[in-house]
Amino acid sequence: MSALRSPSPILEAFVRAVREKLPDDQLEKLEACEASIATTTDAEDRRRARRCALWAIHVASDKELSHPEWRRIKELHEVWKDLWFGIEYGLVQEGTGKREPLEDVEIEWVEDAIDVAHHVGSALGWEHAPWAQLLNELIAMEPGRNGNR
Repeated sequence: MSALRSPSPILEAFVRAVREKLPDDQLEKLEACEASIATTTDAEDRRRARRCALWAIHVASDKELSHPEWRRIKELHEVWKDLWFGIEYGLVQEGTGKREPLEDVEIEWVEDAIDVAHHVGSALGWEHAPWAQLLNELIAMEPGRNGNR
C-alpha cells in the first residue's frame, strides 16, 4: 500500500478551481476552510470526486433552476463517459508506474462541479449553488473526522 498524500489532491483541485472560476466575494468561504484542507489526505479522494460529480448533476438539474432536462442527461452521460475512458486508459497503462488514470477523470469531475457552481451562482444567485457546503462535506469525508472510518 502506498503512502497517503497530504493535502488531498482532490481538495487541492477544488481549491484551485474555486480560485480560478468563482468571483472574489466567494473566496472568503474558501479561506475559512484552508486549515482543515491542509490536514486532509487522499484516503477518500475517489469518494470525494464521485460526490462532486453527483453534486454537479443535482445542482444542474434542480427543477427550480432554468436548466432544461437535457442538461441533466448530458451531465450524467459525460460522467459515465469519463469514467469508462479512465478505466480503458488504466487497462492500457497498467504497470507503467504512471499516476492512476482515474485521478484525471476525478479531477475533471471536481472542476465540472465548480463550473456548474459558477454558472448557477452567477445566473441565479449563490444560494442556488452551495459549493461551500459541498466543500465542507468533502473535508468531513476524511477518516477520523465526524465519525468517519
